[in-house]
Amino acid sequence: MIQRKILIRNGYVITMDSQRTTLSRGEVLIGDDKILAVGHGLPEDDAEIVDADGGIIMPGFVDNHRHMWQTNLRAMLADWTLHEYMRGIRFSISPVLRPEDIGAGNYIGALEALNAGVTTVFDYSHSNNSPDHATAGVEALQQSGMRAVYGYGLVPAPIDHPAFQSVEDRIRDAERIHNDYLSSTTALVTMGMALTETGLIPWSSTTKEVNAARAMDVPMSIHNNNYFGVTVSQGVAPMYKHGLLGPDQIHVHCNTSTPDEFRMLADHGCTIVSTPDTEIQMGMGHPVFNEAKQYGIRSTVGCDIITLNGGDIVGQLRLGLQDARVRVNDTFNARKEMPLRLTTSSMDSLAWGTINGAEALGLGSVTGSLEAGKQADVIIIKGDSPNLWPINEEPGTVVFHSHPGDIDTVFVAGKAVKRGGRLVGVDYAAARKQAEDSRDWILAEVMKVSGMVLPPEESMSLISVEETAVANMEL
Repeated sequence: MIQRKILIRNGYVITMDSQRTTLSRGEVLIGDDKILAVGHGLPEDDAEIVDADGGIIMPGFVDNHRHMWQTNLRAMLADWTLHEYMRGIRFSISPVLRPEDIGAGNYIGALEALNAGVTTVFDYSHSNNSPDHATAGVEALQQSGMRAVYGYGLVPAPIDHPAFQSVEDRIRDAERIHNDYLSSTTALVTMGMALTETGLIPWSSTTKEVNAARAMDVPMSIHNNNYFGVTVSQGVAPMYKHGLLGPDQIHVHCNTSTPDEFRMLADHGCTIVSTPDTEIQMGMGHPVFNEAKQYGIRSTVGCDIITLNGGDIVGQLRLGLQDARVRVNDTFNARKEMPLRLTTSSMDSLAWGTINGAEALGLGSVTGSLEAGKQADVIIIKGDSPNLWPINEEPGTVVFHSHPGDIDTVFVAGKAVKRGGRLVGVDYAAARKQAEDSRDWILAEVMKVSGMVLPPEESMSLISVEETAVANMEL
């Protein structure tokens, strides 16, 4: 029996269903944690009425690739390349982190995501330096109230005395998290796996990681084909050769992929997640939305590293859409012509950040669109600020004109986590202090250990591990 009903009305409804249905002055009826109906003239009965005030009602965004643990080091990488990221974050800062730093990053990162209307995230948690680190990351996500797939990071950090001595140790701890914390497939936080980049570990270990994820029957994600000029991460073709590709995989970036490699991913039902800010800045090249479309691969999007850019996924949709468009337009300009029409729409980009992401995570029947029977992950964008005056009924209003401050209300599984533009039940001052204290400790510890935040170019890097990577990829 339904205990509580909410009727959201008087808004432009963008359903993101298979027909991409939109409704003018539409309504969404919620019963407990589920959507009961979408349409017009829905029964009020004893429902709480939420007036969208002529705004936009749509599904919560789905971020398919975010390293939540890096939130406390916000904007530090605003002027860094990928080589610098690997030296500074992966090989220098990650090894010193405490479990409480992972917990703080995940909690603050979840609050940022919810505030921006991101109701679901794949947390690529690849700084699990001990069992306590993994536990802290999961518990923070559960505390936040957001929907998440916790991608247990199997990635080893360069630590003198590591808690995990082997890939088997890491897999056993992933099984612990799965069994003790994330055994349910219907809870808000569920289990996933974040694989190690190919080449950083022996190929036999890569195979063990993939097989472990499949034994648990959970989605897996891997950074793949995203470094130019090095062997690390050039894994699509080897994974294809050894029968490891599959529809349970999200391949991150894929900027260096060849036509043959895109076909390999397509033939095996793999998904690609693009992260426009990091890819364009850090030297990975253009996001591959166009290539994914050409080869019939599902495209999704992520905010990636909050050490560089913010957690507003609309910004990634906007940048990714415009980059996809200009790359097509360039072919016309090269012929001294102008395009007569655009081939990628605002609605296409909204799909990257909603239903496509949900389907890639195995959550397509749960979230990603406003349809009866799905969980009520719903956001309301109100036109209270001049940047939305007048608010027009166009998908492009979301992509090109909105920002997190315009998101008035966010529901996750029918529970309001943001109302009136403020997160519900969050002690803002305490959360901010938690983030600041963690940041201060991390930076002080890194300075104590190495004397600098960004190690010099001759220190451990993608270039310095090339010989090892080549050996690891000798199959």
